[in-house]
Order: sequence, then C-alpha cells, then structure tokens
Amino acid sequence: MRPDLRAPLRLAGVYSLFSTTWILSSDYLLSALAHDSALIARLQTVKGISFVLLSSLLIFYVSYRDRQAQRRLLDALTHNARLLQQAQRTAALGSWEYAGDFHWSPEALQLLGRDPGSARSSLEQLLVWLHPAERPAVQRAFLALFEQHARLSISARLHQPLRQHATWLMLRGEADERGQILGTVQDISSQKRDESALRESERRFRQLFEQTPHIAVQGYDRERRVIYWNQASTQLYGYSLQEAIGRRLEELIIPPAARNQMASAIDRWLLGGPPLPAAELQLQRKDGGRVWVYSSHSLLRNNRGQLELYCIDIDLSEQKQIHGELQASEVRYRELVEQLSEVIFMTDADGQLTFLNPAWERLGGHAAYASLGRPLLQFFHDEDGARLGRQLASLAGDRHASLHGEYRLLTRNGQLRWVELQLSHAPPDNGLRGSLRDIHERFQGQQLQQARNAVLDELLGRQPLAQILDGISRRLQGLNPRMRVSIMLLDEQARLHVAAAPSLPDTYRQAIDGIRAAPGVGSCGHAACSGELVIAEDLASHPYWRDYRAVTQAAGLQGCWSLPFKDDHGRVLGTFGIYSDQPARPSTADLALVSEFTRLASLAVQQSHDRSPRQPA
Repeated sequence: MRPDLRAPLRLAGVYSLFSTTWILSSDYLLSALAHDSALIARLQTVKGISFVLLSSLLIFYVSYRDRQAQRRLLDALTHNARLLQQAQRTAALGSWEYAGDFHWSPEALQLLGRDPGSARSSLEQLLVWLHPAERPAVQRAFLALFEQHARLSISARLHQPLRQHATWLMLRGEADERGQILGTVQDISSQKRDESALRESERRFRQLFEQTPHIAVQGYDRERRVIYWNQASTQLYGYSLQEAIGRRLEELIIPPAARNQMASAIDRWLLGGPPLPAAELQLQRKDGGRVWVYSSHSLLRNNRGQLELYCIDIDLSEQKQIHGELQASEVRYRELVEQLSEVIFMTDADGQLTFLNPAWERLGGHAAYASLGRPLLQFFHDEDGARLGRQLASLAGDRHASLHGEYRLLTRNGQLRWVELQLSHAPPDNGLRGSLRDIHERFQGQQLQQARNAVLDELLGRQPLAQILDGISRRLQGLNPRMRVSIMLLDEQARLHVAAAPSLPDTYRQAIDGIRAAPGVGSCGHAACSGELVIAEDLASHPYWRDYRAVTQAAGLQGCWSLPFKDDHGRVLGTFGIYSDQPARPSTADLALVSEFTRLASLAVQQSHDRSPRQPA
C-alpha cells in the first residue's frame, strides 16, 4: 500500500465503523424504549446532533494522532539530516545523485567551488570544472557507471589556474538495486600532499645516497640479486652499475671462503631467522683485492610487499691504516693486559667503565663493549654495591687513597661470584683504576669446609636433625642469596615432609607438606619418585605444577628445581628444592654447589636413622 494513502484510509475505516455502529445501536434503542411517534421524532433529532458531535471528536482525535506521529517522524528526519550534514562537513564529504543530470548537495558544491546555482549540472559541466589532464579518465569512469553500472572510484584535480596548490577530489559512485545512481565527493588534497611529500622524501633519500661518496649502498632482492647500486659502491668495489645489476651478492663482493656462509645467513634472515649483525667485514673488490668496511643491513618491503635487503658499507681503509699504526705502538701493552687472568678496568670521574680487558668477559660473562659506559657499581650485588659506593664516597677527597676488599660480582646469567677488588684514583681526571681477581672457588671451598665442619660438629653433638638441616639450608642460601632452599624428607608411606625451609612462607610450607612422591607431583615429588634432577624453569606453565600454581603465585615463586639425595644404597632419602623469584634454570656451578650440600644432608639423615631406636617387627 502506498504510504500516502495509509492515514486517509485508516480515518475512513474508523469513521465507517463508528457510523455503522451508531446507526444500528441507536435505532435499536429507540425502537425498544419509545413508542410515541412525536417522542421518537425528537429523539431522532437529538441522535443526529449527537452523531455529528461524536463523529467530529473522533475525526479530530484520529487526525491529531496522525499529525503527532508525522511531526515526530519529521523531527527525527531533520535531526538525522543535521547529523549527516555535520559528518559530511567534518569529513570534507559531499553527496550527489544522477538522474539525467547531477544533483549536488550543498557540501559537494562547496568542495567543487560552485555556488548554489550549479546544484544541477551535466557531465560536460562537471568535466569543465576539472583539470584538463583529468577529464578523459573521469569521463570514461562516469560513462562506465551510467551505462554498465560499474562502481566509480577516481581522483581528480579541480581546474584552478590561479591557485598555487591544487585541490584533489575523490569521486565515488554506484547504482543501487533500483538503478538509482548515487555517489560522494571528498576532498583528499591533504592525502595527496602527504603522498607527494613522501615521494619527494624518497627522491631526496636516493639522491643523498647517490651523492654521498663514502657510503656505499646496495639493494638485493630475495635471490640476493642486485637491484640498487650507488656510485659509492662503484668506487669502493670497482663494478659499474651495468656490471652489478642482476648479479648475486656473493658473486660480486664476498670472498670465496665466506660465500656459502653469507648466502645461508641471508636466506635464514629472509625466512624469519636472526638478522645479520652490523660488523666490520673484509670484502672483495673487482680486481680481487680486499677492502675493510663497516657493514650494516636492513630488510625493507617494496610496494608489492616483497622483502629486499639493503647493505650500507662504510670504507674503513683509512681508519684501518690509522688503527694499525696505533695498535703497533700498543701491542706489547695489550698482550700483557689481555693475557692477565685478572680483570683490569678503568672508570671516569662518575664511576662509569671506560676500559676493560678480556678477562672481564671470562669472569662475569658480560661483553666488554656492552659494559663500557655503565657504572661499575651496577655489576655488584645490591648490598655489596651499596657498601662499595659508601667506601668510595669516603675516599673521594683523598686522591692517594686506595681500596681493597672482597665483594660479590653479578654475572651475566644472574649468578653471584666472589672477587677480590683493588682500586685507586687515576689522575688527572679523578677516575678510578683497579683490578678484580676471581676468588670464588676459594671462597666457596672455605664455606663448604665450614659447612662440613659445622654439620660434623652438630652430628657429633647429637643435635636434632631438624636443626642440622635448617643450618644446611641457611648456609646454602648464604652462598647464593638468590636461592630459596627447602629440604624435604621421604617417609615410609612415600610422602615428603618439609624438614627445613627458612625463606619460604609458612602457608606455602603447609601446602606442600605431605605431598606424594609420584610422577608429575611438583618438582620434589617427581624427583623423589624418579631419583633424578627435575627442572621446572617456569612454574606458571610447567605441567608438574598445575595443582600448585595458586599457592606458588601467592608465595611469589616462579621457578624451582629439585635434586634428590640418597643413602649409601642408592635409596632416596629426600629432596632439595631450590626456588627462585624469577623463571630460571640452574647453572653447572649451581648444580655442583647443591650436590655438595646434598651429601651433607644425606650424612645427617643416615646418622639420625642409625641412632634412632629400632621399631620392633
């Protein structure tokens, strides 16, 4: 039904229903209530007047309701139209429709730079408004839309001879299911300017590399074939652009002995492997000679999404010559320093490292080049670093003072290593110079011997087993404060009970006390069952700890490894559980250290069993 007939037909239907009901019901009432013809005549008059009044009220009510509904609909349409106009202004967007000619919205006319008198125009008029260079493509696109209903999407400039900057418009359009052609016009000038600026930046970038004589830049495709070769590359390697284009990297500049390795490294990088590090390389020239360069590498994607490798090489020939002369004058000094087993270091006035010999990396695992420029105190345990800082502050005023002491060095893998430090002031910049000597083995040996002696003394003194095991765990933690040690003993029912755990919360100790020695029951339960070392690097993801994740998180524990200890017959007596606050794996030194303490624990438990009264059979 046509929408414009709905309201009149509803009104006519209501009026017809009311009239019919009134006539039939009123005539029936008159015939039933009155028999005098004069009275009936008077009542007929009253009935007619009442019918007119009631029908008028009914028509007014129905008309009023329809008018209110129309007003609400009109207000909603007006509101939506304002929102649409605001959105179009914000997005620099206008609309149009085509029915033999164009009908442009006010926003579209503003974008086109036309007055309201041009609200209707032909295709020819539109083409006149556009730049001559854009007209043929725009005409073909619109004809395809009008005749074939092909979707329209084309950018074009306005014809504005007097303006310095062109106005770019994006014209879009399509035909709906009824064949009506609708579309939009949008100002994309800023986008075009950004694209132009990007192209100009790329042009300047290429020009920069082309005109830089000492920076050789080459580009290679996925097959390592040359796609870019600047003039500096020609000067450095001797190949002209025509000779280099299309040839493989390894055929041009890589020495024969390194070709396969270089090709494999590049292929792995292109497939998502580790990138090629920037480094000094000795490469090959066209004449077979060698040249030293500092080469850095980048992977970029072209406009087709394909990976391309770019190499930036800086000729180091002159620097190498200077360095060679300098190294010749320092060779004896370097040989002496580099062959020393002790670490030799120097710092500036702020305590930042300025020199390190190779023994530094051997001692702590820190690369020397990565350590330079960092504070010396940063490489010590927090307590020892703070103590050393206070001692240095007290010596700051005395340039002739020196310092000697034992401290814990923090290695790259997070372990602590005892070192003997000697340092003094280094004039004239008031820096520091000194040495570090590794005393960790000696220190640990002393501590282990002290621990053995203490345990033997306690055993001879028949001290309680719990006290002995508590002392063992505390001494182990003293050697490595990053360890949180627990010792659990295995009973005859194959259950583990906490015998010592000085740094673990009571709630956690209660939660693990009495766990079964069975496969997959935490690190200690599995170790007691299997008799082997168990490492759970990350408790949040290890399957053995799925039933204990909530309690370990509450205790702040993130890593655990367990080492069982046994009697002289190879039977498991209990386990050492070594917890950490961060996910971690034990080092070889950690395993050796804990193994020594398991022997002490085994001795203590066996002696305790030997002196315990035998239960009758």
